[in-house]
Amino acid sequence: MKTWALLAAGMSLATVAPLGAASAADLAAMPVKAVAPAPATPDFDVAFGAKFATDYIFRGITQTDGNPTVQGYAEVRAWDWVYAGLFMSNVDFPQSAGLTDPTAEMDFYAGIRHTWGNFTGDVGFIYYYYPGQANNGTYGAGLPANQINYWEIYFKPSYVINDIVTIGANLYYGDSYAGTGASETYLSGTLKVNLPNYTSNKDLGWYLSGELGYQWLGTTTLSTQYLLAGGSNVALPDYATWNAGIAFTYKAATLDFRYYDSNLNSRQCLAIAGLSNACGDRYVASLSFDTSFLQLK
Repeated sequence: MKTWALLAAGMSLATVAPLGAASAADLAAMPVKAVAPAPATPDFDVAFGAKFATDYIFRGITQTDGNPTVQGYAEVRAWDWVYAGLFMSNVDFPQSAGLTDPTAEMDFYAGIRHTWGNFTGDVGFIYYYYPGQANNGTYGAGLPANQINYWEIYFKPSYVINDIVTIGANLYYGDSYAGTGASETYLSGTLKVNLPNYTSNKDLGWYLSGELGYQWLGTTTLSTQYLLAGGSNVALPDYATWNAGIAFTYKAATLDFRYYDSNLNSRQCLAIAGLSNACGDRYVASLSFDTSFLQLK
């Protein structure tokens, strides 16, 4: 486009002032500077972060018996498609309640994630591993007992409607919820609303977010040993769970205040979590830091 403009200018100059035609032709013959190509997306990156919270709530149920938690993760990302990571947290499933009292939770996960315009698709696999479990091969008063390791597959799409609103969904499936043998499906919808930044600091932000989900659970298939000990396989209750909160961000830091609840009563909570007081409404404050090696540059 710039070359044609210069040629047109040269023709005009030739018509008005022939003595300047040679100069205009020289200008038209000059090479046009090429536009620099957009930088290529790096093939690899490593994301990592840490969180400090007053409680660890997973689908409406505390994983730390109402106590604080320290969590961290690292995730390798490749070719803007493939990822694999490890999430770790302290947990508290007390042996005194017949649970396995593991020393920690370690989630190994991997999947495929990519963005097309405003839509992001994410499909993967996660394995929940609890090292240091007690009561292996025995059963206590609560369910589940024995090994509580299990896996899930998931699909997590999201769509950015505009600069303010993002919606998403989560679909998980596993064949043995917390080692009980009960199949499980979890489906939820999410909403995030960015709030206006009234300051001149672009590193500051805040938003509202929430999730509404439903957990379907099947019937336990615990071993003959447990049945002989006086236990029985049971149909675990399905339940709804939700959370809502407000978060404040500054660069890589996020301060979050959130409310969690479910429609589980104490008897249903005992059947699922082994503790009758592990469910119910809870208020959680957390401070997290999330970044990656590329963002540090």
